[in-house]
Amino acid sequence: MELKDLLKKIKFAGNIDDCVIENITHDSRKVKPGTLFVAIKGFNDDGHNYIMDAVDRGASAVMSNGRSLTNIGVPVIKVDDPRKSMSKIAAVFYQHPTKNIKITAVTGTNGKTSVTHIINHIYKTADISCGTLGTLGFSTPSGMISTGFTTPESIDLHQLFSTMLQGGINHAIMEISSHALDLHRVDDVDVDVAIFTNLTTEHLDYHGNMENYFNAKLKLFQSLSKDKTSIINMDDPFGRRIKQSINTKIITYSFSKNADLYPKTVSLSMDGIQAELKFGSEVINIQSNLIGNYNLSNIMAAVSAALVQGVSVPMIEEAIKSMPPVSGRLERIYSANPGNILIDYAHTPDAYQQVISMLRNLNPPGTRIITFFGCGGNRDVLKRPIMGQIASHLSDEIIITSDNPRFEKVELICEDIARGITKDNYTVILNRKKALEHALTKMDDNTLLLLLGKGREEYEVIGDEKIFHSDLDIIAGFQT
Repeated sequence: MELKDLLKKIKFAGNIDDCVIENITHDSRKVKPGTLFVAIKGFNDDGHNYIMDAVDRGASAVMSNGRSLTNIGVPVIKVDDPRKSMSKIAAVFYQHPTKNIKITAVTGTNGKTSVTHIINHIYKTADISCGTLGTLGFSTPSGMISTGFTTPESIDLHQLFSTMLQGGINHAIMEISSHALDLHRVDDVDVDVAIFTNLTTEHLDYHGNMENYFNAKLKLFQSLSKDKTSIINMDDPFGRRIKQSINTKIITYSFSKNADLYPKTVSLSMDGIQAELKFGSEVINIQSNLIGNYNLSNIMAAVSAALVQGVSVPMIEEAIKSMPPVSGRLERIYSANPGNILIDYAHTPDAYQQVISMLRNLNPPGTRIITFFGCGGNRDVLKRPIMGQIASHLSDEIIITSDNPRFEKVELICEDIARGITKDNYTVILNRKKALEHALTKMDDNTLLLLLGKGREEYEVIGDEKIFHSDLDIIAGFQT
C-alpha cells in the first residue's frame, strides 16, 4: 500500500513520498525494509528513543509526535497523537477486518475472561466459527497463542483479526481493558455487541480515581451506533449509569426481576449451579459445574450475547451443561494432598470478597479456609491493605507471599498487605515456593486451600524478567 493512501484519513504534517508500505509496527525490533514505524510512548519506554534504530533497520517512513526529528533520511509524519493515528492506519492497512467479523466485546473489572470463554463454548457448541482474544491469549479453532496483554496494541489487534478472517472465522469475542480504551487501541474496532460485567476498585494507579476508570469503560458503549447492542449488568451501580448514558439496543441482566434476563430459581453448591433463567417468554434451564453467584452472573452475560446472535435455547442449555472450568478461574486442582485446592485469578478487593464469601457459604460448617496470596509490584498500592483485611476477616488463616513483585521489594509489598489486618491469623513467607509448601503442610480433609491472584501463570515477574514458577507443579510434587 502506498504511504499516501495509508494516510488519507490522518491529519498530519510533513512531506511524504510515493514509497510502498509493506509492514507497520510500533516495535523497532520488528522493522524491516518497507516498514512504517510508529513511535508511541509506553509505560516503561518511549518509541521515540528507537527511531534511528528503526531507520537503520530499513524503515521507509516514521510516524511520531514530531519530537526532535530532522534529516533522518526517510519521510517523517508528524501527528498530534501517534496512538490515535496508529489505530486508524492499522485498520486501513489490514483492510478493516472487523467490518466482516461479528465482534463481541467484554469489559469490566472482573469476569471478562470467564464471560468470553463461556460465549466461545456456546458458539462452538452451536457450530459457529469463533475466536477469542484476552487475558489467556489469542484463541482460534487451531489453538491458543499468548499475546502478553488483555487487549494488544491496535496494529497487533487488526493483524490478528485479519488472520481470523483469512482463516474463515466470522465471530470473535474479545476482552477490552480500560487501558486499551484509554490508549485508543480499539478506536477502530467495529464492535457489534458490548458487555459490561461490573466495576470495582482496580487500576487506580493508572486512572487516578474511580470516575476516570468508569469513563474509560463508558467510552466503549458510547462509541456504538444505534443498531449495535449493549448488554448491561444491572446489579452494578456503574451498569445502571451506563444504561442511562448510551443510545444503543440494550439487554439487561440481573438477579432482580427488573432486568430482561434474570433467574427464576437458583440452587448453588460446590458441585455447581442449577438455575432457571427467564428471558421474555423463554425459560432457559442452567446446569453448570461452575461455582457461585458471580459465575451465574457471568453465565447470564454470556447467555444474553448468545441470544443476540440467535443461538437457540436448547443449544445454549446444552453448551452450558458441557462447559468445562475456565482455566485458572475458581478451578479445582486435584492432587494427592488432603482437602480441596482451588485457584483463581482474583486480584481486587471486590473479587476477594465475592470468592471467599461464596466459598464460606457453600462449604459445610467446620471447613477451614486457608487463603494464599500476594499483590503485584508497581501496581495500585491502595488496594493492598484492603485485600489483606478482607482475606483475614473471611478466612481462618492467610498466608501472604510474593506475586510478581516487579521492581518493588517483596517484603514492602507484604507489609502493605499486613497493614490492613487486625486479626492474628496471618503468616508472611516471602519465597512463594516455600510459602506454598508451608500451606500444603497445614491441610487436612476439612481444609480448603484457596490460591488467589496468579491462576495458572507459570512465571514470577521479578524486575523485568519472567522467571519460571508453577504453583501447580509445586502442588503436584509435594509430599507430606
